[in-house]
Amino acid sequence: MYKLRPNITQSTKMANWVDILRSHYNWCLNDRLTQYAQQFIQGDYCDIRTKSLACPLTCFVSKNGASGEPWKSSGDKNPRRNAGMIQDAALPELKKARPWYGGIDSTVLQQNVKRLDIAYKNFFDGRGFPKFKNRSNFTSFTFVMGVKVQGNKIYLPKLGWMRFYNSRPIPDGFKIKAATIRKRQDGWYVSIRIEDKAIPDYIARPLSDVKSIIGCDLGITKLVHLSDNHQIDNPKLLTNKKTKRVLKIRQRRVNRKVKGSNNRKKAATNVGRLHKNIADKRQAYQWKTANKIVARNVDAIAVENLNVSAMKRRCKPKIDEETGRFLKNGQSRKRGLNRSISDVSWSDLILKIEYLAAKHGKVVIKINPKHTSQKCQNCGHIDASNRDGEKFICTQCGYLAHADINAAKNIRDRAFSIVLGDSKELEPQGSKRPKNCKEISRCSVSKRREPGNLSNQDIKIAIS
Repeated sequence: MYKLRPNITQSTKMANWVDILRSHYNWCLNDRLTQYAQQFIQGDYCDIRTKSLACPLTCFVSKNGASGEPWKSSGDKNPRRNAGMIQDAALPELKKARPWYGGIDSTVLQQNVKRLDIAYKNFFDGRGFPKFKNRSNFTSFTFVMGVKVQGNKIYLPKLGWMRFYNSRPIPDGFKIKAATIRKRQDGWYVSIRIEDKAIPDYIARPLSDVKSIIGCDLGITKLVHLSDNHQIDNPKLLTNKKTKRVLKIRQRRVNRKVKGSNNRKKAATNVGRLHKNIADKRQAYQWKTANKIVARNVDAIAVENLNVSAMKRRCKPKIDEETGRFLKNGQSRKRGLNRSISDVSWSDLILKIEYLAAKHGKVVIKINPKHTSQKCQNCGHIDASNRDGEKFICTQCGYLAHADINAAKNIRDRAFSIVLGDSKELEPQGSKRPKNCKEISRCSVSKRREPGNLSNQDIKIAIS
């Protein structure tokens, strides 16, 4: 990502583009919702085979809900047009009806429609339904044609040549495929996607070739605990006392200003810059941490398959049956834990580990974290009383170890059980094969039913 140095005219034009594209995105989304309501709720439904009006027996969510002519030419194999194709074909009419859309590059408008298609695809793959965008969550647009780079200058269609900080030169032989312009608290940035077909794709290592695995247990007191007894510190960029004090002071200045005034906007910008600095430091530290883990002399990396959103879910309310009043449910205490979980950003760290592991030809195995912090690595006994803060003392065999290091070794053993299930001749190096491999294998592939394995010590530190 490079920081741009636009002039006043270019900066104003890009800000106007973001506002127009956000309105276009919301209009396209509303168009699809309206068409779905007309076709499948009110009964005005067009049958695909007969092209006649009909009423469906069952109401379902359509992938092709959009206004416009839904049919291609009769010679095509699939005459049905999807919603993205219909709205993409309507862009010339949109420019005639609203001339200010003509000032935006055509590929940018097309990518805006494609962005909504991706949101719908993610919804049908199990994610949340697409939402209307506001100024805080719609700050970027993408070029796919006409982008040129010469030294410290970049050419963007209908924006012209623009200077930028060429902190990392683009290597020779690569072709620019796309450029995404993004507005942040301290200015405009550009992300360039490049491609070189001469470079072969990374090939994942098969499980049959895995002979050594390292287990990673994610936590809050320490960011990562490895099965080789190594620990990586948690910098606590957002939850330390100094940052919380500075953030509180800056937010208080925002609240004291008059709503809608320029002074309030300046104060809000200072708060946003602080959050940006924290996010940049977190990204840099996570890349260093991921490099440390992937650089280990192992064939595979075992991590926990955490459901972070469920871990940050609000506590269920408690209501007094006699008076009907709400009782204390511990949500005020859990708020500190939720902030600590957001600060460590486990999901982003796992994504970085997967990215670097693919570049190094290594495998990332995601393990069900159930009972990993309660199981004895020596005898296999599972009991919640085995763990006392950061200490692990087995109630059956008396095995003593660091609780999170013990959990990391259990994660490693579960990964070995998956590998051994595909390749019987492989044996773990430096660790014993678990006695109940079949039971562990079933746990590793089952769906996660519980939130993670945070210790009482982690909760106390997050609250304090």
